[in-house]
Amino acid sequence: MNLLVLASDVPHRRHGLGGVTAVNIVLYELLTGLLSCGAKLSLQIIFNKWRTVNALSPEETEELKNLESLGVRVLPAIYPHDYLNGRQVPGMVERVGKLARFLSGMVRVSDVYPVTRVRDEMAARLPQISPDAILTIWSPEGVAATYGLKGVTKVAYHGDIEFGPAEARMSDSDLFRTDLNAGSRSEGIWKRSVRYLYDRLWLAQFKQAHARLMCDLDVIGNVTATNIQYYREHGHRRSTYIRNTWSDPAEAGASPEFNPGGAQGPVKIIGHVGYLNRTGSTYGLKYLGELMPVLDEVMDGVPYEMHVIGGGEPVPAVRSLLQHPRIVRRGFIEDLDRELNSASVFLFLNNTGRHLAAYTRHVMAWAMSHCLVVHVNSVKTIPEIVHMENTLVGETLLEIATLIRRAATDAELNAAIRRGGRKTYEEQFKPQLVAVSLYKEIERAMATKQTRRKSISSVVV
Repeated sequence: MNLLVLASDVPHRRHGLGGVTAVNIVLYELLTGLLSCGAKLSLQIIFNKWRTVNALSPEETEELKNLESLGVRVLPAIYPHDYLNGRQVPGMVERVGKLARFLSGMVRVSDVYPVTRVRDEMAARLPQISPDAILTIWSPEGVAATYGLKGVTKVAYHGDIEFGPAEARMSDSDLFRTDLNAGSRSEGIWKRSVRYLYDRLWLAQFKQAHARLMCDLDVIGNVTATNIQYYREHGHRRSTYIRNTWSDPAEAGASPEFNPGGAQGPVKIIGHVGYLNRTGSTYGLKYLGELMPVLDEVMDGVPYEMHVIGGGEPVPAVRSLLQHPRIVRRGFIEDLDRELNSASVFLFLNNTGRHLAAYTRHVMAWAMSHCLVVHVNSVKTIPEIVHMENTLVGETLLEIATLIRRAATDAELNAAIRRGGRKTYEEQFKPQLVAVSLYKEIERAMATKQTRRKSISSVVV
């Protein structure tokens, strides 16, 4: 199978380094997994609009050379200046045109996704590659750049619904304010009303354009199970679930160093990992702050520390909640694996707000044999989460606090959850397994498309 793979960043084979995200790691693992399936790969990187440098770094160049040595054909990268026309903010005439199209129910995909401007360039590259299918991996830019191209099967391995985080922030605007005085009466009701209407109009336009964009695909392979139904309800014929993944630390000889606390010092709990100002992080940190007083009561007699790891600063509304004597702010940590391996409990609370996702950190915790504790909402996004088997799952503050104490004081239970998580990872979430599932889904989509063409031809004849 000849695949054209589109991505929004450079795949990376090493994690735990500055600037390397889950996207980079998952990209690399899926590419190498698809190569193992026998696929012939061409890689097209289309950087998103936040990219400020129009050239590859030495590290990125090295990673792409490594992929080429594995047999991947790397195409020239496309940068924001190739599709933004030198500006990101639309002019007044363009805004009026968008408004008119929205009111008439005719929002263009290009109104929200300016990267559609490179579609002709992508179409010109296709004859050089002759792909059997186009696969986008966590890349809205890739989906948009190939929007409307006909004659080839198109599959997306997709994460968030793009407007999801923004919609959550709008709905909980008081929580996400960066200026505590913003939105106050002194600002004026007219200005607040205009901003509210503008934001809601933008969101409505985004939703219209996004639905049209995604319905152009043959398959949407969602890593978040809760997203499947959304796309089905908006007219997609094949919205399905394909698991998230993470690299296997066992292949590098890593092994967790479980420390149950007690005489060796306070119980170390990982309370958060990730940038502190993101949408999911904000919900997770808010919930963590509310959890701490309850946890203090439940952990009575058991000394502990709650470690918060990640760069940046939380939003103002959350900062005061984190002023707890047992919370240890760690900032960015270079050797994250070593830090996590020294903890007794891995607590993950990002799915406690309006925005739900199958965060890679769930799978990372399983891969690294951590004792994972989550809110029940995580089960909605990753149905493989099973309480008391591979994860400890709670619904209320008291339930989660009680589970943390059990994990911290019951070494047998802690070890069982670690083994269960690792077993789940090995049987369902290893990169090669997910790559095989993705490969089979592409094959199915190609066969379905071919059958549909034959049916149409027979009717025409």
